[in-house]
Amino acid sequence: MGRLVKALLKKLLRCLLGEYSAYYVYASPGAAGVPVRPGTNSPFSVRPVDASAITGSQDSLIREQAGYGGPGSHAYACFEKDRIVGICFYWFGDRYRTRKYWPLVEGEAKLVQIVSIPEMRGRGVATRLIASSSMDMMQKGFGRAYARIWHSNVPSLRAFERAGWTRIALVIEVNPLRRKLPMRVRLNSKPVARQ
Repeated sequence: MGRLVKALLKKLLRCLLGEYSAYYVYASPGAAGVPVRPGTNSPFSVRPVDASAITGSQDSLIREQAGYGGPGSHAYACFEKDRIVGICFYWFGDRYRTRKYWPLVEGEAKLVQIVSIPEMRGRGVATRLIASSSMDMMQKGFGRAYARIWHSNVPSLRAFERAGWTRIALVIEVNPLRRKLPMRVRLNSKPVARQ
C-alpha cells in the first residue's frame, strides 16, 4: 500500500510541478586555492586534445563527444597508454552564454561534459581528469571553473569531491502548469571568492 501511495503522490506532483531538475553546483579550488594534485602512481595521463584526437578515437563514446569542442572550449582527455579512456570539455565566453545555467564572469569556465568509457568506470579516470584539467585551466589564466551534477549521481559527486572541488549550491528547476520558462531556485548557495 505504501508504494502505491508514494507512486500516486509522485504522479500528482509531476502533474502540478511539471518536469523538474535538481543539480548540485561545484566550484574548482580556483587559481588562488590549492588544487588536488593527481598522484604520480596512476596509470593515466591527462592532456589537452584537439578535434582530430577526439574523432580519431577507437571508442564511439569518445567520438560522439566531438560536438562539445570548437571555439570557446577546451578539451582534455585521460589516456591509458595511447587510448583515450575519458574526456571532458570546458566552455567559456560566448560559447557558454548559450547555456545560461550558472553565471560566469570573465576568466571563469564551466565543465560542461565529462565521460569515461564504461569499462574504465570506477578506476579513478574521472577524478584524475577533473583534477588535472582544472589545474591546467588555472595555468591557462582561468580564475575558477564550475560544474553541475545531477543530485543523485553519486559516482560523479564523489569524483568532483576527490578532485578537490567544493559543492556550492543546489539548483532546482520546476515547470508548474507547463510554463514557457521554468522556475529556478538556488538553495544553500555559498559565496565563492571571484579571482
